[in-house]
Amino acid sequence: MRSTSICVVGSLNADLIAYVGAEGSAASYATGSNFEMAAGGKSLNAAMSIASLDPTVTLVGRVGSDDLGNFIAGTLRARGITTDGIIRDDRTYTGVGHVRVNPEGEYDTVVVPGANGNFSAADVDAYLNGHEPPAFVVLNLEVPLPAVRRAATRFRELGSTVVLNLSPVHSEARTLLRLADVVVMNRSEACHVLDVPPDTDEHLLLTALREAGAKTPVLTLGDGGAVALDGNHLVEEKVEPIHVVNSIGAGDSFLATMVLAMANDHPFAVSLRAANQAGRLVCSRSESFLTSDDIRQIENVIGVPLSKGSITASQASESIRR
Repeated sequence: MRSTSICVVGSLNADLIAYVGAEGSAASYATGSNFEMAAGGKSLNAAMSIASLDPTVTLVGRVGSDDLGNFIAGTLRARGITTDGIIRDDRTYTGVGHVRVNPEGEYDTVVVPGANGNFSAADVDAYLNGHEPPAFVVLNLEVPLPAVRRAATRFRELGSTVVLNLSPVHSEARTLLRLADVVVMNRSEACHVLDVPPDTDEHLLLTALREAGAKTPVLTLGDGGAVALDGNHLVEEKVEPIHVVNSIGAGDSFLATMVLAMANDHPFAVSLRAANQAGRLVCSRSESFLTSDDIRQIENVIGVPLSKGSITASQASESIRR
């Protein structure tokens, strides 16, 4: 059994990506300029990015016993990620994301959950019965809410620092705010959770999220960077604009790099700066996760190595929960 600093729990999809041509569409028919199939899902994307620096990252979730499940497993193994936390589900197919990317790099997605929809609280318990708790666990809302709630509760009880990406947002998302140590979302997700106008000032959003139970709320602002409340300190990090090719993995790479930096005991402002750069790099190409070359570029921006050596769950909790 390998020890790990970071465990990512949640969704694994096969992404079927169509790039819409510059000529646009006529009626309900659009002509594409390119097609790709990629391993995806918020959790898989985050784990793939984390593995660029930390090959001990563990990914926990479900795929079907089908060719798409085989494709995902092969992609993970090629990246050096262990697949012993992946359940093969004989009852259904692997989750699929039908993604359409426009010429500006923005996308819309139809997600068919498949095996992700069967991920359960029992799966969380089964994993923890056979593995030591990590320093950090990363969650999102692409699997059923009871499983997310169970994971946040159990991992936190065992000393892990819980980082929750409140996406894709839905009506019950607010009930999870108190279960995580760090909560990450974009502006529109925050406005939805708080039921406030979409142009609400980000500083007011952070304060309202804190009052609603988010211990360390983080808002991603696209090309505006990111802002957060770290204790009583407002942290603001800007980002240089870049030509966007594909924004599919931007949020997942942001999240992964922020957690990587936190797991290596960097100050929170440095973690946000590194995360901003990660999202920027991923937007500049078609792949939805980071490479080792990206890690070196991020380190050049923040001025220090990302890796300081892994830390224990108790050390991480003490640092984040001060």
